[in-house]
Amino acid sequence: MAGSAKSRFSAKDYSDHMALVRAYEGWKDAEREGSAYEYCWRNFLSVQTLQAIHALRKQFTYILKDADLLDADGAINNKLSHNQPLVRAVICSGLFPGIASVVHRETSMSFKTMDDGQVFLYAVCSNSLENSVNARYQTIPYPWMVFGEKMKVNTVFIRDSTGVSDSILILFGGSLDNGPMTGNLKMLEGYIDFFMDPSLAECYLKLKDELNKLLQNKLQDPSMDMYKEGKYLMLAVQELVSGDQSEGRFVFGRESKKPRESTSHNNKFTKDGTNPKSLLQTLLMRAGHSPPKYKTKHLKTNEFRALVEFKGMQFVGKPKRNKVLAEKDAAIEALAWLTHTSENNRDEDDNTPPDVTDNMLKLLGKRRRSKRR
Repeated sequence: MAGSAKSRFSAKDYSDHMALVRAYEGWKDAEREGSAYEYCWRNFLSVQTLQAIHALRKQFTYILKDADLLDADGAINNKLSHNQPLVRAVICSGLFPGIASVVHRETSMSFKTMDDGQVFLYAVCSNSLENSVNARYQTIPYPWMVFGEKMKVNTVFIRDSTGVSDSILILFGGSLDNGPMTGNLKMLEGYIDFFMDPSLAECYLKLKDELNKLLQNKLQDPSMDMYKEGKYLMLAVQELVSGDQSEGRFVFGRESKKPRESTSHNNKFTKDGTNPKSLLQTLLMRAGHSPPKYKTKHLKTNEFRALVEFKGMQFVGKPKRNKVLAEKDAAIEALAWLTHTSENNRDEDDNTPPDVTDNMLKLLGKRRRSKRR
């Protein structure tokens, strides 16, 4: 009953914080109508807790107004409150570095933090008001979750979580650093990796820098009109965070270049009798994903062309004289794409096999675990 009542406030937006805001606003509406206690009883809410939240809200509002950071007109302060991605950005900024990655699999998902590895959403029992609204979903369409606190019982649980996109985390999370490859941005000492077009990475860096400068100027001069001084910057930020479809494309995929010479890739992935199909499957399974799927087509030239698919991506090989060779060639194309991240850093005369495991883990947002001695 209590869990069902809380889920009504979530509106399927994958945010405990937004659910709490809706519960509070509903209580204020009921209070104006003289039915506050009935509202709390019906929704399993504590009157004392809501009153404490109201008191804290008034206190924070007073502090911000005293610092000239809030306008006297509340309508001006809340004119962007309808922009849900922007609200998520504010939540992200306040809770960072409380961040967990959402690892999506074929039929399940898991959550990982930098310090604890795998963690779980807080859910003490099937019908508790303390449960996270996100614990009831089988899949969460966000690549990241920001959270308020962690609890350790037999395992580590995260409480008060909200799903955020790549763009929100990049612009409103911690400081960004350039990675060793072009288009690679790092956060939290490399725990979080983003891969994108180099020009887009530069755009994000400049935008984040300008946003930080605007906020610093506002803090130094509270009388500054941010909507006037940073009008186009703020519009650009809103467009980016609102337009991000939250598919985690900067973590799990990126634009690739076609291999220059297939013979060189054949040499890399078939050297010493290595089976490229086995290598590809090993990498995917090691990263926690399902094995790749192959589809083979018999061409009019009496040759076969194979397609391999994983993580929603497809790679097509060249025509071969039989199905086995066709599937191997498709696997080679996929492996060549996966190892593309390090090709720019490799010496042309370097014949050592590429570190495909490292690149695969980077691509799929996994951390490489060091071997314990």
